[in-house]
Amino acid sequence: MRIKVRSAGRVVLIMVAMTGLLVSIAGLALPQSVSGSPSVPAGDLIPRAWIPFVTVPEVPDLAIYDMSGTPRDWDWLVSVFGPVTLDRGTGAAKVVELREAGPYVTLLVRVENINGDPIVGQEVVFYWPDAPTLPAEKQACGLDRGLIVPTKETGYAEFGMGPGSMYYPDRNEAGPHVVWIVREGTDCLYGLGWIAGTDHYHLDSVWVLP
Repeated sequence: MRIKVRSAGRVVLIMVAMTGLLVSIAGLALPQSVSGSPSVPAGDLIPRAWIPFVTVPEVPDLAIYDMSGTPRDWDWLVSVFGPVTLDRGTGAAKVVELREAGPYVTLLVRVENINGDPIVGQEVVFYWPDAPTLPAEKQACGLDRGLIVPTKETGYAEFGMGPGSMYYPDRNEAGPHVVWIVREGTDCLYGLGWIAGTDHYHLDSVWVLP
């Protein structure tokens, strides 16, 4: 059952399900943080259809979760992670989920089809100022540098994050890292990195290709 609530200009779409039913479906549980890079990333643990998600006017259709899997909104995300920016493209590759993650230092980018199935071999670009120069056909966001990594069988591309990607809340500066998918019309996600002084807290993302 879906319940749609409008409040203060925000639209909250709540997928309501009995706790017992949720637990009975394949023994699912909310993701927990683990040391090292996870063997099963958090986005794989619960089917997205069963998780409540919040949309806000600035970034419609974007689900945001904190470390415990609790739905959050864009204001919360910016208050914690600083000047993260999402530029919507034409829908050729669309960010649908951002999830607070840690303590591992690997940034995970998952690419799916509209049914939620992983897309294997899709090229993902991770930009930083000193990255290698990209071929012209793989450039986006007005940027000509980046590391290209194809998604694995799980649908995930993985990127290590160095010291330059840290976000310093006292200076409101996010690491100059950008992610996009190698497709014309892709979204561009700016300001990724981890929060200085934390156990590598950062944002993993899920993208959908039509």
